[in-house]
Amino acid sequence: MHTIDFAALADYLRQGREIEFGYKGRGYSITNHSGLWYLCDDTSHTLLETLCPLDEKELLVSKVAAAVLGDLTIGEIFDRSVYDREKLCIL
Repeated sequence: MHTIDFAALADYLRQGREIEFGYKGRGYSITNHSGLWYLCDDTSHTLLETLCPLDEKELLVSKVAAAVLGDLTIGEIFDRSVYDREKLCIL
C-alpha cells in the first residue's frame, strides 16, 4: 500500500474502516466488535485500549491520534511515515 498520513488514516476511520499496521517490529490493529472500537497489539494478542462506541467516529479519530505506541503517538507515526508500509492494511 502507498504511504498515507494521519489525515488520510482518519478519513478511513470515519468511514468505519478497520486498520492494521506495523511499527517497530510489532503489529497493531484498530478494529471494532460488539459495538466498540479497540486498539490492539496483535504481536502479543493484547488489548491496549477500548477506544469508544462504534458510532462516535470523531472521538475515535481523536483517541487514535493521541494513543502512544512506544515513543510516538499514532498521529505522529503516520505523519512521519515511520510505520511499516508493507503491513498497512485498510479493511
